[in-house]
Amino acid sequence: MSAQHKRWDGLTVTDSLKVGVFYAGTRHTAFTLRVPMAGDLIAAQEEYPNGPLQLVTLDVYRRQLLALGDIPAEALTTDLLRAELAETDLALLADADVTLEKKLALPSAAAPTGDASSTPLSGPVTG
Repeated sequence: MSAQHKRWDGLTVTDSLKVGVFYAGTRHTAFTLRVPMAGDLIAAQEEYPNGPLQLVTLDVYRRQLLALGDIPAEALTTDLLRAELAETDLALLADADVTLEKKLALPSAAAPTGDASSTPLSGPVTG
């Protein structure tokens, strides 16, 4: 495992796109998406300051992609994704991003710690 990928150990989701991204005569479907960092959104907004939200979002996902098939990192551009990523596959990247958020979510402090009792706490009030 490379040092770059070791940095993201436990902070990624690996899955496959349904359609894939066509590059160099092949459709590339296997992907690894890492957890988003604050800098991803900032850099995407700086890159496309007047761009639509969808373009900024696509650029954030591009920054999160550690791998997409055999596409070299330098060739994995927002323009390539914009031209070749099907909407269905964009939804799969969004789902992977949500999975990462859930994976990293802390357990709720309000979560019950034991089983609920089936015994009533008190009987009916009589007058």
